Amino acid sequence: MAVLKLRVNTIESFVFLHILCMTVLFIELSLSQAYKDEDAPLRNPSGSGSPRPHIILIVADDLGYNDVSFHGSDQIPTPNIDFLAYQGVILNNYYVSPICTPTRSALLTGRHPIHTGLQHGVISGSEPYGLPLNETLLPQYLNQLGYRSHMVGKWHLGFFKWPYTPTNRGFETHLGFYQGCGDYYTHTYEKDLDQWGLDYRSDKTLLRNCTGLYSTAMFRDEAVRIIERHDKSEPLFLYLPFQAVHSGNDDGPHLQAPESYIRKFTYIHNKQRRTYAAMLSALDDAVGDIYDSLRKRHMLENSIIVFTTDNGGPPNGFNNNAANNFPLRGGKNTLWEGGVRGVGLIHSSLLQHQGYVSNKMLHVCDWLPTIISAAGGRQVLGNLTALDGVDAWEMLSTGGASVRTEILHNIDPAIGEAAIRVGDYKLLVGHVNMQWSGWYPPYQLTGDDVDLNYFTFSGSINETESLEKILYRTHLEKEYRSLWPTSVAERMLQLNTFAEESKLYTSQYSILKGDGVSKVINSSSSRKPGIPGGEKFSMVRFPVLGKPVQVYCGPKPSNASSNCRPSESPCLYHIPSDPCEYNNIAHLHNGTVFKILSHLEKYASTMVPILNKPFDPKGNPRLHDGAWVPWR
Repeated sequence: MAVLKLRVNTIESFVFLHILCMTVLFIELSLSQAYKDEDAPLRNPSGSGSPRPHIILIVADDLGYNDVSFHGSDQIPTPNIDFLAYQGVILNNYYVSPICTPTRSALLTGRHPIHTGLQHGVISGSEPYGLPLNETLLPQYLNQLGYRSHMVGKWHLGFFKWPYTPTNRGFETHLGFYQGCGDYYTHTYEKDLDQWGLDYRSDKTLLRNCTGLYSTAMFRDEAVRIIERHDKSEPLFLYLPFQAVHSGNDDGPHLQAPESYIRKFTYIHNKQRRTYAAMLSALDDAVGDIYDSLRKRHMLENSIIVFTTDNGGPPNGFNNNAANNFPLRGGKNTLWEGGVRGVGLIHSSLLQHQGYVSNKMLHVCDWLPTIISAAGGRQVLGNLTALDGVDAWEMLSTGGASVRTEILHNIDPAIGEAAIRVGDYKLLVGHVNMQWSGWYPPYQLTGDDVDLNYFTFSGSINETESLEKILYRTHLEKEYRSLWPTSVAERMLQLNTFAEESKLYTSQYSILKGDGVSKVINSSSSRKPGIPGGEKFSMVRFPVLGKPVQVYCGPKPSNASSNCRPSESPCLYHIPSDPCEYNNIAHLHNGTVFKILSHLEKYASTMVPILNKPFDPKGNPRLHDGAWVPWR
């Protein structure tokens, strides 16, 4: 195969494109009156308050595809996230970047990371670069429409100079942290043993008195405060990128949650997975509290809630985490489906159609034009061709025609890897991560963190375990739902009752489209022997939210791990029939391979150089009173 050449536009090309862009912008603004009706904001059904919808954009950090119960994972119940999904639109063909910084840049700019220079790795420690200042961010667009924009949580888009930080990029306020991870209780970030310091602030002021307070709870409380204090006559944009469920510092506790949450999951024997479940449960409860605050303030009927992960989960010990993407292949920081197929949903009574599963392609960079379109602000985008994202609001609201037919997963010139989806086919080429290319079942039992660790797992539990242990795993999987805490059923019933009585939603997924209105949770006395106890259950009516959307792959071929060597020749997968990437069919479809390679070449020709810079010792917290602060 010919070597893929990754080229960069010349300065002359950029000048020409800039002039062309300005010309088109002038013409479009001149004709803006022609599509005035098209850009009108969505009608507020309450007839009062903000004329534009409130936007709540929630990001879960490192959430695995198999970690939400609306994807069929009964091991960890997520009733609040499930409710948003079942009463909204479940995005079943939705993709993100394989790691944090690139996804967040695409989310807030509508531009692919290959066009912002953030296509390689993440910003960490004292690396002196960030999301370029010539990029216009989502809050800056929305502010032009009268929005009040607030951010709570993780930034991870650069902070070496103050102009790169959130309150200089369109947000009025920011409570949270600048780096990519940290301790959930001390709010310190450790790059290495020499670079360690506080990374928690309100706007630009460091907060040194929050030790011992759990970050998920603090971010939840701040989000609720913002909603409670907001002037409802103005539209609100709340960007809420949680720290959860990312692992903590390398030399500290890796997974952290309040003990009250950990006790809910005694049926998960493995300590790491049990703590991860607790972290996710706390996040799910926070999402529920935010939903409730919107409801209490009568803002819910005029709100759009988007929930997304930033990348696939780091499974089975990767990044010291216990996330899970099974049965998808790979995980975070890989171009396999487990790294880029994201958990995503949109929830709003403003959607014309609700309670359905969308199998149409959507990419994380589509959120910016989609949200602005929903806000009736298409005119502020000017030249839409400058964006890589496409407006999917009509598609999502009506269940209409697809807006895209291909997705570039990434081109990383530093590693020499690339992946792209064109139609039903996905192509991987170059030095794609093969070390973390397995299929990793979730931790369940004590010792799984050793036996099923991503680094040593052979690929099949059946090859390494006794029949008794395999049967016990199967037994647990069947019993998970009966072991859920009573509070889960109570919350589901509360949410379903509200949805039915409020008449807020046009389609009652949970009642009309589920497999029944309710079923009974087993009482504690009816549990099977050998299952550990948790809360004592009474007989509780268990409302069925909806039918989970699961991935089915069939038996794994014996050569699934060896039939693809992308560093030697491209690998091709037909994703609808092979979502687990078992069968490399490149040798059967040479014409398709060459056609998709031509698409990849086209993207490569538009790519800008990576911005990554070596660490700057002047940014070490030792030089800044023990804190991570802008230093240039």
